[in-house]
Amino acid sequence: MPKIIDNLREQIQIEAMHQILNNGYAKTTIRSVANGCNIAVGTLYNYFKSKDELIVSFMLEDWEQCVSVITAIQDSDPEAFLRQAHSALDKFIRKYERLFSDEDAQRVFSDVISKRQVQFKARIAQLIARAVENSDYDDIEFLTLHIAESIIRWTMANIPFDKQYSIIKKLV
Repeated sequence: MPKIIDNLREQIQIEAMHQILNNGYAKTTIRSVANGCNIAVGTLYNYFKSKDELIVSFMLEDWEQCVSVITAIQDSDPEAFLRQAHSALDKFIRKYERLFSDEDAQRVFSDVISKRQVQFKARIAQLIARAVENSDYDDIEFLTLHIAESIIRWTMANIPFDKQYSIIKKLV
């Protein structure tokens, strides 16, 4: 009789995230995750078709949580809004910093990352649009994309928000 494991999908995701962030992309395998969950490899494949699908599943859930936090920000002051948005984005980036800098993961995900980065930037721009809606700049869409790209790059480079905002406020 098969054993019933509560929340197995979530347990698999947690174990995979733990292994990826502690051991790196190459050392994390479907077999190692299955072993960490005390399940058969076939059972894991019932939930995820590949290691990459598994990784994307937990990162996407965290990304959606980040978007929800930014969307829920009520502050109408552009600096306060952007500071809170930066904080949510920074939390996401710091969580996956090791994966983002992992050379093995970059080789595998380079095409996906370059395509997703455009979507990622557009989503961030959409979220921060209200912070620049009163700007005198004549192309708000370009301005939001430019600020989004800057915030993403600077945050990944671990540049503090205050330093970022000293430039952004000149644009806004």
